[in-house]
Amino acid sequence: MVQHSRPGAPFYIPVEPELSAAGNAVTQAFAAQYDVASYEANAHCVEPGMPTVMWGIGGATMEIVQQPQRITLLSELANQSRRIYLDGRDFPDGFPHQRVGYSIGHWEGETLVIETQLISEWHAPRWPHSDRMRIVERWSLVAPDDIDIVGLRRDGTAPPITGKVLVNEMKMSDPMFYVSDAEVVTVVYRRLEDDAIFEDNCSEGIWMELLEREAAKAAQ
Repeated sequence: MVQHSRPGAPFYIPVEPELSAAGNAVTQAFAAQYDVASYEANAHCVEPGMPTVMWGIGGATMEIVQQPQRITLLSELANQSRRIYLDGRDFPDGFPHQRVGYSIGHWEGETLVIETQLISEWHAPRWPHSDRMRIVERWSLVAPDDIDIVGLRRDGTAPPITGKVLVNEMKMSDPMFYVSDAEVVTVVYRRLEDDAIFEDNCSEGIWMELLEREAAKAAQ
């Protein structure tokens, strides 16, 4: 994944919208009650969910499976998946909120417009939000020469790009947590040079850590 640069300076992780007073109070209270610095959620097998899964944190890849009535996203990051329904349905009543939410989409010419709702609330860093968060994405294929791209490398150079890139303009709104009605973040994805996708087995690492702790106690 590569990302679009904002005016003035490149960015590497999307910048969060400004929290409202109510949103800031909720997140500050959560941080005061729980040690979120020592117990980072993703390191303990909590899936990042939306919108974070779309950043491709750590260079994680994402497979896009396209069918006439549905697009399925399979992320290497925490083995998360998204299903984007294209069959004209509306958001269902009584459907449980999930980390990745519920997504429906439609085509506007060559642009795929995706709306995601029913996202589980999240009070820990980063991207805290209520369960009223709404995300609208606009996907389009663009020639890389037509946009200003910076890479995730420390020297600011972009990785090699073959063919068009997928541009995802994400508009996020949450009337309970953010000052502005919407924040737009643009993420650009490039096609991989190969089709290698690996499993992200977080729970095995935690299991081994617990075994080692118990073994150390027994040896004392």
